[in-house]
Amino acid sequence: MDIYQKIWDADQSESGVVPMLDTESGDSTIGYVKVNSNLNTEDQSLRALPEAIIPDSKRRTYDLCRELFDNFALPERDEENDTPEEREEVHDLVHAMVDTAPMQVARDYVAQATGTSITRERWYNTLMEMWFRKFSQGGDPHLSGFEHVVVGEQEGAKAKGYHFWYKYYLDDGFARLVDDAQAHFPGLVDDRIVYLGAKQGDSQAQFPESITISYRWHAPDYDRESLRPLTKPIGGFFVGCSVEGLLALGSVRAHLGARAPKQGVINGAKYDLKLFRSDNNRHIRTFYPSFIGPADSDNGGNGDTTQVSAGMIRIIAALINPKGHDPGYETVTLINTGDTIETLNGWRLEDKNGRFQSLDSMVIGAGDSVRIRLDPQGAQLSNNGGQIRVVNTNGLTIHTVTYSKGQIKTDGQTILF
Repeated sequence: MDIYQKIWDADQSESGVVPMLDTESGDSTIGYVKVNSNLNTEDQSLRALPEAIIPDSKRRTYDLCRELFDNFALPERDEENDTPEEREEVHDLVHAMVDTAPMQVARDYVAQATGTSITRERWYNTLMEMWFRKFSQGGDPHLSGFEHVVVGEQEGAKAKGYHFWYKYYLDDGFARLVDDAQAHFPGLVDDRIVYLGAKQGDSQAQFPESITISYRWHAPDYDRESLRPLTKPIGGFFVGCSVEGLLALGSVRAHLGARAPKQGVINGAKYDLKLFRSDNNRHIRTFYPSFIGPADSDNGGNGDTTQVSAGMIRIIAALINPKGHDPGYETVTLINTGDTIETLNGWRLEDKNGRFQSLDSMVIGAGDSVRIRLDPQGAQLSNNGGQIRVVNTNGLTIHTVTYSKGQIKTDGQTILF
């Protein structure tokens, strides 16, 4: 499985929240973030991410990350004067991230790719060096990957970096939380985003895991006590990953010894993972996804399942590793998110190798779910990670989920997507 998919899955199993279109219903117990399905509008009041629910069980690193948002000088050309409290906030966040599931996947990948042993301390130092150590470049004295990618900064009249969905979500209506609810100076408002339009690639709207948009950011310059209207002509970011998930993806991509692929597939979409390092190659300058299109699927089922089409039938859970003998006891749970009955004549479930199980004669009422026991002669769910697809009668993939080996921790435990 693609290393980036493994990291994404590990993050979703822990602190990531599910990205989905605003036409879908989310599960507040596992968390979700909704992407506006009408991004092509020119309405400047539009909220690209209209709703996000992060359960308390997942909030720790989001809150620790938020503590850092007001620690940086806005202009790239300004010097940074870190206080002891701000340095402690950095270490608090890195300590909270270093042992998380996506970071463990990233660390194991780098260790295997380089043939070296990477201790926790060594990985901690790697994260600090890549993301938080200050470096000078092009006349700018104190740059850092974390500030550029996660927080955003100013170059002239433009916003630079700014590739973390949660920061954008807060700036677009909840910006007092960006400032940690502190009264830095008069005039700070909760809504600091003006939406300017979509810059989506063809079919990107079908994949809520990322968006590409244009916007104006009324960015706070805390040192000069003013808001600066900065334009981001085109900006892309993953949606739904935690800060540790985002930094794990970037760390693997940036590690010189690991030589990770420049492109990756996440939940059926292919991305060019754009990366620029500092001049000395020790630090991350920027990292962000550029949507390419639906990933090619080499399958052995009937019909062309490489095209993805939005639909109301979704995969919400699977029992991948039943207790005892697996064949005949694996299950997949589907839900009808629409408001009408769905009859699945000619539909099927497919695994990552194209083996399939017919869903003929199955009927799912509006809002209802159904648990399907898999025939051992049809689709099979590998305990080493895999993919499950719902394919309609026209051969179009209606919904795809992927899972990693790390998610299958306990025999008999159903995992949620």
